[in-house]
Amino acid sequence: MTHTAASCNTAPPLRTNMLRVGEGAQFSLASTRKRVNVNRNCYNKIADEVAVTSLITQGSGTSFSEPLPHCDICGYPTAKDLEILGIKRRIPLMCQCREDELKHQEKVDEEKTRRIRVNRFKTYSLMDRRFEESTFENWVHNPDKEEYYSLGKQYCEKWETMLSNNRGILLYGPAGTGKTYLGFAIANELCKQGKAVMAISVSKILTIIKDSFDRHGYMGETEVLNTIHEASLLILDDLGVEYKTGWAYEKLYAIIDARYRAGKPLIVTTNKSIEELRENLVVIDARTGELDSSERIFSRIVEMCAFHEVAGKSWRIQKGEQNRDALYKELGL
Repeated sequence: MTHTAASCNTAPPLRTNMLRVGEGAQFSLASTRKRVNVNRNCYNKIADEVAVTSLITQGSGTSFSEPLPHCDICGYPTAKDLEILGIKRRIPLMCQCREDELKHQEKVDEEKTRRIRVNRFKTYSLMDRRFEESTFENWVHNPDKEEYYSLGKQYCEKWETMLSNNRGILLYGPAGTGKTYLGFAIANELCKQGKAVMAISVSKILTIIKDSFDRHGYMGETEVLNTIHEASLLILDDLGVEYKTGWAYEKLYAIIDARYRAGKPLIVTTNKSIEELRENLVVIDARTGELDSSERIFSRIVEMCAFHEVAGKSWRIQKGEQNRDALYKELGL
């Protein structure tokens, strides 16, 4: 019996509620004594747990003199011989490549679900026309900006490693040097790969949480926080310009801490220096009104993000100079 790659790929799915054996024989998994997790070992174990009476009543028609079939791709056996009360049966098994295929599809489906949830809040985020135009394809290549281009491209190309190791980035430096553009370019690149990404300013995200609470109470606030948590990558733009209240900093800490505990990366942009940001993120205790010297927010960012200064000439100044040159040319000056 030759087992082709095509027959391997048409093996019964893991989540099926029936096990097909021999010619037309079926066993209901309802007769198994315990629930089976979605993996090959449990799938193979089904063969040993089906009711003995069901095995006896089915015809075989299989020649056991033939060797067990194997997957042409991974070489793993795709059948198993059993003998119960003197009756032999050859039942199908899940091969390694088929299992890998299903696991990959499961990851794709999970990411798609996350992306759908995150996109519900797209209108509240910064993912507008400006966001869509901030891509690596539209990058203006200047010698003093190539380092940041390479950083962003490599981050996207090695995204799975970044995700596994929870590697985030804190982009800091003067206004207009391209921090937001770099963050958005990373987001766009990962969006093209089907990843769930949310890019939003800190002040905007706090406004959304407050509005949701005002309209729907704690359930509305929780829904927003859960959606933020769903994003595989969260980009917080302009940290440090938000209105400084105890409530705001508690929510900001909740967002960052949730990602830290879930092992999900965070990219932050700020116009402040590291020391200025550190001082700015000192939390005001909402109950006492006193400063909390524990530096909870800053400490979480330190643990999650690599600090990267974005320096160089302001892109806005460069754009202004280009507009000036264009104007003078049109005026003949």
